[in-house]
Amino acid sequence: MPRKRLLLFFSLVIVSFILMTYQSDRGISNPLKLLKYPVNAANNAIHSMCSTLKGSFKKMRLRDEENKRLREENNNLLMDRQKYKDAWLENARLMELLSLKEKEKRFVAAARVIARGNDRWANTLVIDKGSRNGIEKDMTVITPRGLVGKILSSSDFYSTVLLINDINFSAAIRLHESRTEGIISGTGSRVCILKYVSHEYEVRANETALTSGLDSLFPVDIPVGAVTKITPKGAGLFQNIEVVPFQDTRTLEEVVIVRR
Repeated sequence: MPRKRLLLFFSLVIVSFILMTYQSDRGISNPLKLLKYPVNAANNAIHSMCSTLKGSFKKMRLRDEENKRLREENNNLLMDRQKYKDAWLENARLMELLSLKEKEKRFVAAARVIARGNDRWANTLVIDKGSRNGIEKDMTVITPRGLVGKILSSSDFYSTVLLINDINFSAAIRLHESRTEGIISGTGSRVCILKYVSHEYEVRANETALTSGLDSLFPVDIPVGAVTKITPKGAGLFQNIEVVPFQDTRTLEEVVIVRR
């Protein structure tokens, strides 16, 4: 029974729709034409919906393109900023080297670090200056911070530097405050060892180690490093003293070579 009522209701709606389109002077329109109205309405609705969706997708595409452009512009600005920062830092380092050149009477050449040594058992690096620039074996390599090492070998245009932290490196030093003398040697790590300091000498933490020149190899009074650890007195003849060099050889970019 409810289905019949529902069918009757829709029939009345359709009849009413037909009567609304009735034209008194022409009679009832062609029934096929009546079907165009809902079809056209549906087409218009679909077209409007498609236009709306198309506009939304276009806006999304434009927004994505704008975001991509802004990201690229931001990346370029960050790269430019980093370049300016690198240039500023390099200029600061070069100014330090220039000031070192002006006050260092034994100056031979300034050089850039271009490579690390290929011997995994040695702590060495390669610089872009050689014998053509007056560099010779055993010359001293420094930075404004202090001792770096010595020239291990030299060719026409390149030289190899043996670094202060290499196990084969050694230099005569003197502690600035106590005036205690000893030999500093590399350990292969960041820390060096100050050898041959008797227990009778009092060594303080943070004392500055300077080259003494007693080895007839390195110039006098080049800063080397600071005392960081002193082992308590034991049965041995000498104290075990650790020194950390002022110049971190892992971050070297430019160096200065000086003669004895």
